[in-house]
Amino acid sequence: MPRPAPRRRRPWEADLAAREPRTSTEAAARARRGRALVDAALAGEAPPAPAEHTQPSRPAGYEYVSCVGCYRPVYGLPGSRCPACTPALRGTPEVPAT
Repeated sequence: MPRPAPRRRRPWEADLAAREPRTSTEAAARARRGRALVDAALAGEAPPAPAEHTQPSRPAGYEYVSCVGCYRPVYGLPGSRCPACTPALRGTPEVPAT
């Protein structure tokens, strides 16, 4: 019986896996940095300057992104909705409850 081919990770799964902390010390360090930023913001201090990126960001285009309504992966532009979600209504006034 032939063995099935190993499943490759989808790009969004690989991105999530790359962002996960590898050790408990890395997770604690991230939590401490985040808490320091929150404390500085509550004290009214300016946030530190962001780190400079060495590589330019790639242009926006079609890719697998999460649906803004239900967070399912969908192939589209950032901010897209999947076909199952109803589109957001823009410019319609809310009707007051009577």
